[in-house]
Amino acid sequence: MKVHILNGDCLQSTLQAKNAIIMREMLIEGPLKADSLEAFFYQRADYLEKTYAIPTEEYNKKTVTEFEKTQEIPNHSEVYLWFDYDLFCFVNLLFVIQLLGQNKTLQLFLVRPLREPRFRIWRGFDGHSQADLQRALSQRKKIGTRDLHFMNSLWNRLGKKIRLTDHVLVPFLSKHLSDYGSWQNSSVVRTRWGLTGEQAARIKK
Repeated sequence: MKVHILNGDCLQSTLQAKNAIIMREMLIEGPLKADSLEAFFYQRADYLEKTYAIPTEEYNKKTVTEFEKTQEIPNHSEVYLWFDYDLFCFVNLLFVIQLLGQNKTLQLFLVRPLREPRFRIWRGFDGHSQADLQRALSQRKKIGTRDLHFMNSLWNRLGKKIRLTDHVLVPFLSKHLSDYGSWQNSSVVRTRWGLTGEQAARIKK
């Protein structure tokens, strides 16, 4: 079976993929750690309702139901993860990897927006036609064991303080997150990645 996990509804409106699961979350902020998946969703729903007035019922209906589908993917399926390059999508991707990683039989592939001059890299899949999306799919990259280990390590570090002069994630963030301009001053981003002000300042634009 082939399953497509997409970073939003807009992508599905163009792709029109069968067996699509839509990621409707913003894990770049708010609580991430819980003793169970049920507790995790409860914390997320509570945070989003208090912060953005998103009703818990709506969150459960539109978000939790989609995540639950990831637990029903048949063994040995091919799963295509459609995510942009930005931090917002990257944190969401890390969480999806956590969910899927429990099934070792799945074959995971990362699908990225096309790297061409006519597309603005930080606009993601915006502007991609259905033909463009099929080309992006043809250029998919298999997520191997080492990739999974690295992504799991990043997820486990989220929000934790690392008391080192050189934060282990600085080179990674410097390469991938330069679109955020003065994001180093954002308390949300700094808290999520466990960066001190000094460490954040070392990430060059």
